[in-house]
Amino acid sequence: MRYLAAMCIAIFLLFLAFWGGARIMEMVRQPNRLDDDFTVGQRMDLCGYSVDIRNRQAGYDFDLWRGERCDSLSELDECLLRCLSQAGTVKIAGECYPDCVKQ
Repeated sequence: MRYLAAMCIAIFLLFLAFWGGARIMEMVRQPNRLDDDFTVGQRMDLCGYSVDIRNRQAGYDFDLWRGERCDSLSELDECLLRCLSQAGTVKIAGECYPDCVKQ
């Protein structure tokens, strides 16, 4: 009878240890990083600026920023590239052009 009681207590303690470990894992788990339109994606070099490639979804054609345009950037181009390199979301990137035109 003592062995049965000891085995029941051991099983209960083992259950508590696994349950406690699962609770701790749940508390420290990182949030899911879904790849959608509003999260940060891969970055690419665009005329010396590191730009998130998802900004294409905000309407920017990165193929226009190749060759001669990089060699002679206007103030608007500099402002736009600076804004795109700092934009963390597509929504912010979509506002870069109107903000740079205002400046």
